Amino acid sequence: MIDYTLTINDVDFTGMVERDSYNTSKIPVYSDSIMTMDGITHVALLRNKGELTFKMNPQNATDTESACRALLSTPCKVEYFNLQTQEYETVYMTLSQQSANYLSRCYYKGFRWNQMDDITLTEL
Repeated sequence: MIDYTLTINDVDFTGMVERDSYNTSKIPVYSDSIMTMDGITHVALLRNKGELTFKMNPQNATDTESACRALLSTPCKVEYFNLQTQEYETVYMTLSQQSANYLSRCYYKGFRWNQMDDITLTEL
């Protein structure tokens, strides 16, 4: 269990997340580079988009189905505690391809949750 509230598409993941695996980061998004006639390349930082990574504790089949359904709804409305800003944020995120592939197998074949690699969500 983590110390922070984590809600994805109105499903509470707080008790499902492994305590020490919760991690947030910011990914810079830059403009296209432009080279001026003096040979200097210019880029501008447009924004920072958030990324959330966590592992889930083992879950029973019912909780696995609920978690997979919430995570596979794209885009996911995520309310999470950002460790960089020390504030709660509500943003829309999408799953990484690796996470989506595993979750869809769990959801459609009725697997129980066994710990996999990290689940990664990236802000749109």
